[in-house]
Amino acid sequence: MTVGAIDQLITEFAKLPGIGRKTAQRLTYHLLQHTPEQAGRLAAALALVAERVRPCEQCGNPTEEQPCAICLDPRRDPAVLCVVEEASAVSVVERATEFRGRYHV
Repeated sequence: MTVGAIDQLITEFAKLPGIGRKTAQRLTYHLLQHTPEQAGRLAAALALVAERVRPCEQCGNPTEEQPCAICLDPRRDPAVLCVVEEASAVSVVERATEFRGRYHV
């Protein structure tokens, strides 16, 4: 028995952190209300991120260029290091503080 396209998308959404089966269903049915072009743009954006984004060779933060913009910034103090568990924490620290050091993800 093959899995249908809707069930397959629900299953893939449900694998994302913080997304349970009900939310995965809501997301799937929300996408079904949009045009194929809108869904195609979402699919293209996901493919582009998967193709282009890699961890920075120096700090581990996701980036399209090596090293990342933070590691390239000469105004940052390389002697001050902020160690974070997840890459999402980098943007939180950047928005919330005046931190001018470097990161290790």
